[in-house]
Amino acid sequence: MRGVLGQEVVDYVRELILTGTLRSGEKIDQQALGEALEVSRSPIREALVVLSREGLVELIPRRGASVARLSPEDIIDHYALFGVVAGRAAALAAENLDADGIAELRAVHARFLEVGETVSEGADPEDASLVPALLQQLNHDFHRIINLSAPGRTRWLLRHLEHSVPTSYYEFANGWNRAAVDHHAAILAAIADGNPEGARGAMESHLLASGEAAVAELVTRGFFEAGAGPEEEAV
Repeated sequence: MRGVLGQEVVDYVRELILTGTLRSGEKIDQQALGEALEVSRSPIREALVVLSREGLVELIPRRGASVARLSPEDIIDHYALFGVVAGRAAALAAENLDADGIAELRAVHARFLEVGETVSEGADPEDASLVPALLQQLNHDFHRIINLSAPGRTRWLLRHLEHSVPTSYYEFANGWNRAAVDHHAAILAAIADGNPEGARGAMESHLLASGEAAVAELVTRGFFEAGAGPEEEAV
């Protein structure tokens, strides 16, 4: 697959799956995707091949494509594996992050807490609609500061594993910010104390809990209910 367009198609379909818009086992309507994205069938097919390699899509020759039949354990396992790698980065941050880095991490965490509190304090509806995206960016910044302490190969793997998380996680898992505040505080405290194993454990617990929250949300959206199998359609 070449160019920005191809990656945009992959990201779009992946998000439909990870947020439960497309259910486990459900046939993927390639024509509808093409119409929604205003692209030809070719980039759709290529995107489905990429997603099949990620284990999110099943391709059956001459019969089409469907969302892979994922179980709750599959989702949690992926987040847990993400946590193992992220935990290594957190441990390295506890060993290597300097005073400026810790100060930056504290500032991002404080801002995350401040933004999250606007929800519980009854923010203006127009402002509240911007909160999930802002929380997502602050969460990204928090983890980026930590991950920069890791070697390049580990950072590459973390970027790959991030595909297991909806890009709009703080909108997808409503109210998750309240739990994330406590998790981030524990991670920050361990890093600031120079406690590698504490940081590793806090990060692994954070990602595992993220997976459990994702599964709970997917259950409410009917993701794990039996979806339609692929019908006759050439891929």
